[in-house]
Amino acid sequence: MKRNSKSDYMKRLHSLIEIGMALSSEKELNKLLSVILQKAADVTQAEGASIYLTHEKAKHESNNVISLQKESVLHFHKSMNRRRGQSDKKGVLTIDSKSISGHVAQHKEILNIEDCYSISTEAPYRFNKNFDEESGYQTKSLLTVPMITADGKVRGVLQLINKLSNSGLEKVKNGQLPAKNSILSFSKDDEELMRVFASYAAISLENSQLTESIENLFESFVRASVKAIEARDPTTSGHSDRVAMMTVELALATHKVGEGPFKKVQFSEEQLKEIRYASLLHDFGKIGVTESVLLKKKKLYDRSLESILLRFDTMGYNEETRIWRDLCERMVEQQRANPSKPFNADLAFQQAKQEIESLKLRINNMRSNVITANEPQVMSDDFDIDVLIAKITRANEHFNNAVLSQDELSTLSIPRGSLNATERKEIESHVSHTYEFLKQIAWTENLSHVTTIAHCHHEKMDGTGYPRQIQGDAIPIQSRMMTIADIYDALTAFDRPYKKALPAPRALEILVKDARAGKVDGFLLKIFIEAGIFHHATLGTHKKVS
Repeated sequence: MKRNSKSDYMKRLHSLIEIGMALSSEKELNKLLSVILQKAADVTQAEGASIYLTHEKAKHESNNVISLQKESVLHFHKSMNRRRGQSDKKGVLTIDSKSISGHVAQHKEILNIEDCYSISTEAPYRFNKNFDEESGYQTKSLLTVPMITADGKVRGVLQLINKLSNSGLEKVKNGQLPAKNSILSFSKDDEELMRVFASYAAISLENSQLTESIENLFESFVRASVKAIEARDPTTSGHSDRVAMMTVELALATHKVGEGPFKKVQFSEEQLKEIRYASLLHDFGKIGVTESVLLKKKKLYDRSLESILLRFDTMGYNEETRIWRDLCERMVEQQRANPSKPFNADLAFQQAKQEIESLKLRINNMRSNVITANEPQVMSDDFDIDVLIAKITRANEHFNNAVLSQDELSTLSIPRGSLNATERKEIESHVSHTYEFLKQIAWTENLSHVTTIAHCHHEKMDGTGYPRQIQGDAIPIQSRMMTIADIYDALTAFDRPYKKALPAPRALEILVKDARAGKVDGFLLKIFIEAGIFHHATLGTHKKVS
């Protein structure tokens, strides 16, 4: 194996330095593997290359014994060929001498094989001919290099296939088969350069896998948190997912806007991920809200309404008893006062029945009005609550205020939703709970705004939102996007116990009304509607932004 000239070696060494810089700048694992394969093939003039990564798996134990021990294996991840391009691969190798790559990983040594079909029978490893036989490819020279970190850990194995001469390389670049005599052996210079290259690659892989592990940790933490929210309030299951999906889609839609205040808005992949996490966690603070308030379906709690309805029944029985008692007393009094004058029992009986029927009608009307008033209103004009309460109050006064207390009348008078002022204040506290929870997390720099975005999702453009009553551009655009998605999903969700799902046109009509009132961002709402973002609320899963 002839060594290259010093000038050629220096050129390749300089190239290797540039490659190290390229590797250190790539963080995404799949892209990094592609760079490693391509650069390794380029620097050695190899026709092809493959890469294996070490993975740990639970060690198998017999007799159903649970073991906490792990063993390392090699996963075949990716390969490239100058004529066929790159392809993802699947396969697992044990780290032992049954294979060339397994032997290299086990012994942490480079193997430079001139002809893989002429391996000595004394060698502990063997060449697997299956690929050549299946594809018609002819493998000859192999350079297999362990990717070892500074602490001596093997991150994987890089295998280079068929070093080409300059003429062979030109043919391959033109899509032609190289001549057999153009397939060379890998040189000592190749070994030395690839030893350094593999060290760079191992460090880059370690950093990439560490980054991926951190991201997976965040992802699993966020998913677990969403599950905790939904366990606390099962009726809103899927809400966080749908809000996250619509908010991210709205953010992407702003990239296509050619006019208006958002025509220059462009979110990076990291910012989209930040938006998604903030949206998924925007309601986490609900775990700190009293369960009875969180799950309240109507204006009155079930026990309160049941108590009122029992009062109606009791009052009806008492009034009916009074009417019959009055009739009997009149009969007795007349007989005592004037025994000779006949009592018109039929007429008195009919009058009593009419009074009882009138009583029942009044009570049933009052009962019906209370049940209607107890229904939460999505909008204050769903029915006229003031007229209804006036009727209930008059009926209550007719019965000497014996049916409804002032607190109950006040609760039934709630114009929108099911919560009174005290309960609404508690449910609104979930935003502050969310903020206090999220600020405890050591977010990475790329996710540093998750807490702020989530904290502002109930703020309104006119300053009437909560918890800080900030307004206009002081509210982050990401939060304004989430507000629209949050309101739309809350209006159209089929699983809310305190209201029926609204059809999409009605929900959009309410949002437009809020925009005209200066409560939500009208420009963003226009994008939301025109881009059809609201259709994503019907989907059951969210699109992951990586």
